[in-house]
Amino acid sequence: KIGSDAALALAMAQVIIHEGLHKPDFVREQTDLPLLVLEESGKFLRESDIKRGGSDNTFYVYDLKSRRIAEAPKKSLALDGLVPALEGEFTVQTRSGRKKVVPVMQVLRRKLNSEYSPEQAASVTGVPPDVIRSLAREIAGARGVQCLSQQCHSKFYHGDLMERSILLLFALCGHIGRKGANYHC
Repeated sequence: KIGSDAALALAMAQVIIHEGLHKPDFVREQTDLPLLVLEESGKFLRESDIKRGGSDNTFYVYDLKSRRIAEAPKKSLALDGLVPALEGEFTVQTRSGRKKVVPVMQVLRRKLNSEYSPEQAASVTGVPPDVIRSLAREIAGARGVQCLSQQCHSKFYHGDLMERSILLLFALCGHIGRKGANYHC
Protein backbone atom coordinates (compact mmCIF):
# COMPACT_ATOMS: atom_id res chain seq x y z
CA LYS A 1 0.00 0.00 0.00
CA ILE A 2 1.31 3.41 -0.95
CA GLY A 3 2.72 5.37 1.98
CA SER A 4 3.35 2.34 4.20
CA ASP A 5 7.12 2.29 3.68
CA ALA A 6 7.88 3.00 7.34
CA ALA A 7 5.82 0.04 8.57
CA LEU A 8 7.51 -2.23 6.04
CA ALA A 9 11.03 -1.06 6.96
CA LEU A 10 10.33 -1.31 10.70
CA ALA A 11 8.95 -4.83 10.31
CA MET A 12 12.09 -5.81 8.40
CA ALA A 13 14.18 -4.22 11.17
CA GLN A 14 12.23 -6.29 13.72
CA VAL A 15 13.10 -9.49 11.83
CA ILE A 16 16.75 -8.49 11.49
CA ILE A 17 17.15 -7.74 15.20
CA HIS A 18 15.01 -10.68 16.38
CA GLU A 19 16.96 -13.15 14.25
CA GLY A 20 20.35 -11.61 15.11
CA LEU A 21 21.08 -10.64 11.50
CA HIS A 22 22.25 -7.12 12.36
CA LYS A 23 25.91 -6.07 12.34
CA PRO A 24 26.71 -5.37 16.03
CA ASP A 25 30.15 -3.82 15.43
CA PHE A 26 28.74 -1.36 12.89
CA VAL A 27 25.76 -0.57 15.13
CA ARG A 28 28.05 0.04 18.13
CA GLU A 29 30.35 2.41 16.28
CA GLN A 30 28.15 4.16 13.74
CA THR A 31 24.79 4.64 15.49
CA ASP A 32 23.36 6.03 18.71
CA LEU A 33 21.77 2.66 19.57
CA PRO A 34 24.33 1.86 22.34
CA LEU A 35 23.62 5.12 24.22
CA LEU A 36 21.99 4.59 27.60
CA VAL A 37 18.55 5.87 28.46
CA LEU A 38 16.93 6.14 31.86
CA GLU A 39 14.30 3.41 32.05
CA GLU A 40 11.76 5.54 33.94
CA SER A 41 11.84 8.56 31.61
CA GLY A 42 13.18 7.19 28.32
CA LYS A 43 15.63 10.11 28.17
CA PHE A 44 19.35 9.81 27.50
CA LEU A 45 21.56 9.42 30.56
CA ARG A 46 23.66 12.59 30.70
CA GLU A 47 26.56 13.73 32.82
CA SER A 48 24.20 16.28 34.39
CA ASP A 49 22.14 13.35 35.71
CA ILE A 50 25.20 11.93 37.45
CA LYS A 51 27.02 14.94 38.85
CA ARG A 52 26.23 18.52 39.79
CA GLY A 53 27.42 20.90 37.09
CA GLY A 54 27.70 18.00 34.61
CA SER A 55 27.22 18.57 30.90
CA ASP A 56 23.95 17.98 29.08
CA ASN A 57 26.05 17.03 26.03
CA THR A 58 27.93 14.10 27.56
CA PHE A 59 26.21 10.75 27.04
CA TYR A 60 27.04 7.26 28.26
CA VAL A 61 27.29 3.67 27.11
CA TYR A 62 27.73 0.53 29.19
CA ASP A 63 31.17 -0.87 28.38
CA LEU A 64 31.12 -4.67 28.34
CA LYS A 65 34.90 -4.76 28.68
CA SER A 66 35.19 -2.77 31.93
CA ARG A 67 31.65 -3.67 33.12
CA ARG A 68 30.75 -0.07 33.92
CA ILE A 69 29.29 2.99 32.26
CA ALA A 70 31.67 5.04 30.16
CA GLU A 71 31.38 8.34 28.35
CA ALA A 72 30.40 7.92 24.73
CA PRO A 73 33.14 9.23 22.42
CA LYS A 74 32.56 12.83 21.30
CA LYS A 75 35.33 13.76 18.89
CA SER A 76 35.16 10.63 16.75
CA LEU A 77 32.98 7.61 16.14
CA ALA A 78 35.98 5.40 16.95
CA LEU A 79 35.33 3.44 20.12
CA ASP A 80 38.97 3.34 21.30
CA GLY A 81 38.65 -0.04 23.02
CA LEU A 82 35.11 0.42 24.32
CA VAL A 83 32.66 -2.41 23.66
CA PRO A 84 29.24 -0.81 24.21
CA ALA A 85 26.37 -3.08 25.23
CA LEU A 86 23.44 -3.25 22.85
CA GLU A 87 21.20 -4.97 25.36
CA GLY A 88 20.89 -5.42 29.11
CA GLU A 89 19.65 -3.50 32.10
CA PHE A 90 22.13 -1.69 34.32
CA THR A 91 21.90 0.32 37.52
CA VAL A 92 23.70 3.64 37.85
CA GLN A 93 24.06 6.10 40.68
CA THR A 94 22.51 9.41 39.68
CA ARG A 95 22.14 12.63 41.64
CA SER A 96 18.61 11.54 42.54
CA GLY A 97 19.45 7.96 43.52
CA ARG A 98 20.05 4.61 41.85
CA LYS A 99 18.35 4.35 38.46
CA LYS A 100 17.95 1.63 35.85
CA VAL A 101 19.33 2.32 32.39
CA VAL A 102 19.17 0.40 29.12
CA PRO A 103 20.76 0.90 25.69
CA VAL A 104 18.57 2.54 23.04
CA MET A 105 18.91 -0.71 21.04
CA GLN A 106 16.97 -2.53 23.76
CA VAL A 107 14.23 0.12 23.72
CA LEU A 108 14.09 -0.21 19.92
CA ARG A 109 13.88 -4.02 20.16
CA ARG A 110 10.95 -3.81 22.60
CA LYS A 111 9.09 -1.30 20.41
CA LEU A 112 9.61 -3.33 17.24
CA ASN A 113 8.59 -6.60 18.92
CA SER A 114 5.40 -5.09 20.35
CA GLU A 115 4.27 -2.99 17.37
CA TYR A 116 6.05 -4.01 14.16
CA SER A 117 6.05 -7.78 13.80
CA PRO A 118 5.66 -8.89 10.17
CA GLU A 119 2.08 -9.93 10.99
CA GLN A 120 1.23 -6.49 12.35
CA ALA A 121 2.90 -4.74 9.41
CA ALA A 122 1.11 -6.95 6.90
CA SER A 123 -2.22 -5.40 7.85
CA VAL A 124 -0.80 -1.92 7.22
CA THR A 125 1.33 -2.61 4.14
CA GLY A 126 -0.55 -5.38 2.35
CA VAL A 127 2.73 -7.32 2.14
CA PRO A 128 2.46 -10.90 3.46
CA PRO A 129 4.53 -11.66 6.60
CA ASP A 130 6.60 -14.35 4.86
CA VAL A 131 7.58 -11.86 2.14
CA ILE A 132 8.59 -9.30 4.79
CA ARG A 133 10.77 -11.92 6.51
CA SER A 134 12.31 -13.07 3.24
CA LEU A 135 13.13 -9.52 2.13
CA ALA A 136 14.60 -8.68 5.56
CA ARG A 137 16.88 -11.73 5.42
CA GLU A 138 17.91 -10.90 1.86
CA ILE A 139 18.79 -7.30 2.76
CA ALA A 140 20.66 -8.37 5.90
CA GLY A 141 22.70 -10.95 4.00
CA ALA A 142 23.41 -8.86 0.92
CA ARG A 143 26.92 -7.64 0.22
CA GLY A 144 25.57 -4.26 -0.72
CA VAL A 145 22.19 -2.60 -0.88
CA GLN A 146 21.38 0.81 -2.27
CA CYS A 147 18.30 2.97 -2.13
CA LEU A 148 17.73 6.05 -4.23
CA SER A 149 14.67 7.83 -2.84
CA GLN A 150 14.69 10.88 -5.15
CA GLN A 151 12.81 12.82 -2.48
CA CYS A 152 9.57 10.94 -3.19
CA HIS A 153 8.98 10.50 0.55
CA SER A 154 8.62 14.26 0.91
CA LYS A 155 5.29 13.95 -0.90
CA PHE A 156 3.86 12.04 2.06
CA TYR A 157 2.77 13.21 5.49
CA HIS A 158 5.55 11.98 7.81
CA GLY A 159 7.71 11.12 4.79
CA ASP A 160 10.74 11.97 6.91
CA LEU A 161 9.81 9.08 9.20
CA MET A 162 9.66 6.75 6.20
CA GLU A 163 13.20 7.76 5.30
CA ARG A 164 14.39 7.36 8.89
CA SER A 165 12.92 3.87 9.05
CA ILE A 166 14.72 2.86 5.87
CA LEU A 167 17.94 4.41 7.18
CA LEU A 168 17.56 2.36 10.38
CA LEU A 169 17.27 -0.78 8.29
CA PHE A 170 20.42 0.15 6.37
CA ALA A 171 22.32 1.01 9.57
CA LEU A 172 21.40 -2.27 11.26
CA CYS A 173 22.84 -4.14 8.29
CA GLY A 174 25.94 -1.96 7.85
CA HIS A 175 24.82 -0.84 4.39
CA ILE A 176 26.05 2.74 4.79
CA GLY A 177 29.34 4.34 3.88
CA ARG A 178 31.00 1.52 2.00
CA LYS A 179 31.37 0.62 -1.66
CA GLY A 180 28.23 -0.92 -3.11
CA ALA A 181 25.98 0.00 -0.21
CA ASN A 182 24.35 3.30 0.62
CA TYR A 183 21.19 5.31 0.96
CA HIS A 184 20.85 8.30 -1.37
CA CYS A 185 18.12 10.88 -1.02
